Amino acid sequence: MTPTARQRVNAAVRGEILDRPPFAVWRHFYGEEQPGRQLDLAKRLVSFVQQHDLDLLKYNPRAHYHAEPWGTTYRYDGDAHPTVERAAVTDSSGWRDIQPVPPEGGVFDEMLEGLTFARAALPDVPIVMTIFTPLAICERLAGKERLLADLRARPTDVLGALDAVTWTFAGFAQACVAAGADGVFLATSAWAQREVLGDDEYAEFGRPFDLRVLDAVSGAPFNVLHVCGPQARVLELASYPVAAVSWNVHAPGNPSPSAFLAGRDDRIGIGGLSDEAFMSPDDAHLRAETEWLAAQAPRRWVVAGGCTIPTTSRARSIDRARTLISESAGSWTR
Repeated sequence: MTPTARQRVNAAVRGEILDRPPFAVWRHFYGEEQPGRQLDLAKRLVSFVQQHDLDLLKYNPRAHYHAEPWGTTYRYDGDAHPTVERAAVTDSSGWRDIQPVPPEGGVFDEMLEGLTFARAALPDVPIVMTIFTPLAICERLAGKERLLADLRARPTDVLGALDAVTWTFAGFAQACVAAGADGVFLATSAWAQREVLGDDEYAEFGRPFDLRVLDAVSGAPFNVLHVCGPQARVLELASYPVAAVSWNVHAPGNPSPSAFLAGRDDRIGIGGLSDEAFMSPDDAHLRAETEWLAAQAPRRWVVAGGCTIPTTSRARSIDRARTLISESAGSWTR
């Protein structure tokens, strides 16, 4: 009998491989991500998983939902990436106005309605809900430049805003798990990159708030940390209480799969394939990357993109990636 997606992922957590390593990719569907279209988005995400026989659904709503509870507004134009109309924090004093928001009603109910639909439609597929770290959410409230300047010039005000955002999204994370998610997909955005913040800065403005969100769902079976971009603190943050860590293994300054797995025998990795592999018109790039990944023998691994794959990714390449890892499954078990 063919294993289910959940069985493949659970096997990876145990350091085992069934018929093949688990495989997953995720992308944006900007048209369906607009406010009020939560069921359209959920149906599209479910269809995407079914179309490509994926082993994990990273529930991928509009990134901007994180900032909407505090008044950031956006303009939508069909299937294009939305643009900011008004930021919640328009000057440095605005951080004091960021207060805890109960994680219910409005955009929170919208997200939960879509998540509940996906859970019912995919009972045998693990689902993780995308939640940005509090620091990444604060960027959505004010913009990267303002946040970076103010956390250095007005640290007390920014810490107060981080506390409020953390309270709200810790509660929302719990609501997602209660609605059927197997865990959260906690994404750092650019803020865990060494070139953005120093170690001491991340220890003050990042780590404590990240951990509060994860602690709120510590009983969930499959929490994931996604450490975005190049020069990312992948190994440093792998001590977080998660089942898996996702990152771009091809980005400069990031650890290879083998380096990560050698240092963390209690976590699994997610990633391994580049954007180029999904966009190339032939198999050469994709084949080279899957063979490279298999050569590292990562038993504890979910084959995936390094982040959200481009909207221009080729459907054939997604399917071909799954086929290639199936054909070479024996190479992963050494």
